[in-house]
Amino acid sequence: MSSRTVLFRGLRQRSYNRNPGCTASNIAGLLILVGFLHGCATTTQQASITHLDSAGEQARIVLMPLDVQLFLLTAGGVNEPQAEWTESAKQNMQLALKTFEGGRSLQFVNYVRPEESSPDANLLYELEKLHGAVGQAILFHKYQVALPTKKNVFDWTLGPEVRLIKERANADYALFLYIRDSYSSAGRVFVQLAAAMLGVGVTGGQQLGFASLVDLNSGNVVWFNYLLSGTGDLRTPAPALQTVNNLLKNLPE
Repeated sequence: MSSRTVLFRGLRQRSYNRNPGCTASNIAGLLILVGFLHGCATTTQQASITHLDSAGEQARIVLMPLDVQLFLLTAGGVNEPQAEWTESAKQNMQLALKTFEGGRSLQFVNYVRPEESSPDANLLYELEKLHGAVGQAILFHKYQVALPTKKNVFDWTLGPEVRLIKERANADYALFLYIRDSYSSAGRVFVQLAAAMLGVGVTGGQQLGFASLVDLNSGNVVWFNYLLSGTGDLRTPAPALQTVNNLLKNLPE
């Protein structure tokens, strides 16, 4: 299906929205969606630091490979991966990160993956994937079911192995970004509107992501921001910049 036919960012169920001012209050509000996009972005942060430590004038932050996937949400509620959309999103986010860096007292450096033949290749790849798993655990245990040992503290780590990233990138911190972004098909929008007229909430496309700042000396996640949005289109530059700004809002410097 062509991207031109995917017109709508989906209707949000109330349970997904932390800000009551962003919620469609009735069926009439839902029907208005036919004419324009509806929703807003909410972010929630956790941090154990307020500023960055560095031996130099500016903290060096290595940008880890973006963990981003875009999907088409079908009428039946199935997320179909869209490789072309995903590639466009990554390119737009890379440009947005350069814009974000400007004027701030920090320095982003790009991470370069080692050759597959490198003895460090497997470990470094596993560290990239580990961030996604740790981020999901933070979401679950900080915002849904709190672990007794972590209820009032922010104490998560990727482990001391991240020092390998420090050695390769000559950086103080690593920044990981994870996003899963879905877009309602025309069929899904029809299902949502039909369900709304019956008083039933059906979710549509949404943008969920998190950003983690990891201390490369200790491996600890020292800053974490969770984003949930009913708007935004990573396939185009301006909305991608807004998403990056939301994800990195209040990033320590």
